[in-house]
Amino acid sequence: MLVDGDRRVFAVTGRLSVQLLLAVLAACSNHVDTERTPVTRAAEPVGRPDPIVAQAAEVTLRAWLDASREGSRTAAALDTLGACDDGGGSYFPTTLLANYVILPFESRGDTIVGRAEVVTVAEQDVDRRATNRFVARQRIRQDVLEWDLIPVDAQHWVVCNGLRFGYRGADSLTTWRPDSTSYATARALVDSIVAARPE
Repeated sequence: MLVDGDRRVFAVTGRLSVQLLLAVLAACSNHVDTERTPVTRAAEPVGRPDPIVAQAAEVTLRAWLDASREGSRTAAALDTLGACDDGGGSYFPTTLLANYVILPFESRGDTIVGRAEVVTVAEQDVDRRATNRFVARQRIRQDVLEWDLIPVDAQHWVVCNGLRFGYRGADSLTTWRPDSTSYATARALVDSIVAARPE
């Protein structure tokens, strides 16, 4: 049995408990809201490389892509620009590069991840039905690809760990699809895309 004094204590304690519970719920509610509110600093890309470093890496990737374009006069530079220990050899399928647009880079430690939107005009692969033969398909395709750019020194980079381009073998060993296509028609397509490229 509660006396008047006990009733007052119970009423005060009950009110404090309700107020405390409401305060805790409000705090939790505010916490959830702040979790959902985007943080302004997250709008800046994480891992953006230093602009001077990125510029040096971009020069290398651009030179490498120019040298990788089918029929390029600078194809010999691939041996230097792609001189890393990732194998860098002939892997299939391979594609014939016609054009590219460099995209923003990202840094991962001392490596720059270079990206480009590329246009390829054909894809060549090993013929699984015949020994020492290839199959190739002429088509136009756009992809976003990436490569690791690794510093050799402060000013020199090499392109590693990404898709390589280039026609392998000869038409005498390659079956082209569709039937009316060949390496010559694929090269003509490369030339027409390069000619149409805005400077």
